Amino acid sequence: MIRIFVGVGGNDEDLEFQAVLHYSLEKHASEPIDLTWMRLSRDPSSFWYSDPQRKAGWRTDRWATPFSALRWGIPAACNFEGKAIYMDVDMIAMADIADLWNQDITNGAMLSKPEAICVTMYDCAKMKKYLPSIEKIKEPRQYLEVRRSVLRNGCVQRYKGNWNCLDLRRDSGGEYGDLHDPEIKILHFTQIPTQPHLRHAMPRLAKEGRKHWYTAMPRRDHHRKDALEFFDKMLDEAIAHGYTLDRYRNPTPFGDYGR
Repeated sequence: MIRIFVGVGGNDEDLEFQAVLHYSLEKHASEPIDLTWMRLSRDPSSFWYSDPQRKAGWRTDRWATPFSALRWGIPAACNFEGKAIYMDVDMIAMADIADLWNQDITNGAMLSKPEAICVTMYDCAKMKKYLPSIEKIKEPRQYLEVRRSVLRNGCVQRYKGNWNCLDLRRDSGGEYGDLHDPEIKILHFTQIPTQPHLRHAMPRLAKEGRKHWYTAMPRRDHHRKDALEFFDKMLDEAIAHGYTLDRYRNPTPFGDYGR
């Protein structure tokens, strides 16, 4: 099984993207996928337990998202055995994830794009050498500290293929012209205010009496109309194939992140 951990919000903020990502991964995959939605939990028995009010478990201080530092816990969650892939939720798979899974990690302990580590494959046993203890990782402000340490220690090997194609404008570091360029393996919607699922998620959350965790900037449309249309097409396709939003709801929403 291709073992994948995807970081998501704990209050159903990402249902539309969860459906699209899951569907697009399985649509292209030539091998079976074992997918874990990695989100904060109030359950003390959960590996992802967090209680910001009591300052217990995972501490989200200074995290950019409600799951930023959870990626560094994946090797420990896997008992430092086998391989595992980490992904952000705001992505669409455009190729067979098995092509990434079957690449060898010959240098260091993880395959990624060093300048943008939002898709990463770990050799979990090798990562033990490069990571602090899981209790240390859970401490406040550790997300960037661990990232800097991992990059500095040279454990990152660049994967073959663009498994994290950034959606920015080309003049701002973006990487694609033709949306259907075969070099794009995974399309990543990096800018939260323009993420295409928010057009659906924001009114859904408001109707449910909830709010999205991101409040720094107002939502605005993506600069690429074709990207918006592509997301909506994939969402309709996913739902038609049984990847419905209710399938991804958190049975025990997390509540206040304390961020």
